[in-house]
Amino acid sequence: MLFRLDYAISVENIKSANERFATMDEKRDGLTVIGRWHEAGNKGFMVCEAEDVVALGKFSHQWSDLCDIDIVPLMTDEEVGQVLAG
Repeated sequence: MLFRLDYAISVENIKSANERFATMDEKRDGLTVIGRWHEAGNKGFMVCEAEDVVALGKFSHQWSDLCDIDIVPLMTDEEVGQVLAG
């Protein structure tokens, strides 16, 4: 399944989050990152693929001390077509 992870970093955590991100030392077990897009400042999102919510939970938990993350399931055009077809 595809998911969008929206993140927001509070002002007081920007420096620490940037330092951690610069190391790219994050666990992605069970997660395939499609891409990340960052806004100037303290927000952005990542699109990834995961087979279960445990992988999403583990990934987001390692950032929970520095930012808020919202996870949104996504559907492709083909999947939406299946839904609309009944």
